[in-house]
Amino acid sequence: MSGASQQHAQYEVYRLLHRKLPGHRSGIVKEHLTRAQHIAKTIWQHHQLTVYTFQVKHLRWYLQKQTQQMKPATRYRYWLTIRNIVYALNKETDWLPYLNGPWVRPDGKTGKLRQGRPTKYLRL
Repeated sequence: MSGASQQHAQYEVYRLLHRKLPGHRSGIVKEHLTRAQHIAKTIWQHHQLTVYTFQVKHLRWYLQKQTQQMKPATRYRYWLTIRNIVYALNKETDWLPYLNGPWVRPDGKTGKLRQGRPTKYLRL
């Protein structure tokens, strides 16, 4: 992958979500953007991939290994950010069933995939 770097990976995921997430650039949207950059940085460091070359296995690896020591509510917030990335990439039908785990609920209990209210950009 020529010309790619950790900073480029972070920039790509920021640009992808910045365009897609509705709302003001403070609060929740800013938190999603910050978490998304952290996810992109970590995946770049381990797999040397940017957001457009992610596969579902890379996001599942992140949720399983990188959020393992986090509190359930924090893991859930990372899950929500990853879900936003998946929707922004238009891969929700194919990928979301493979991203099920204890992170899909804020209490950390295993169960069905949390559907939730889809974000507004899904209808663009």
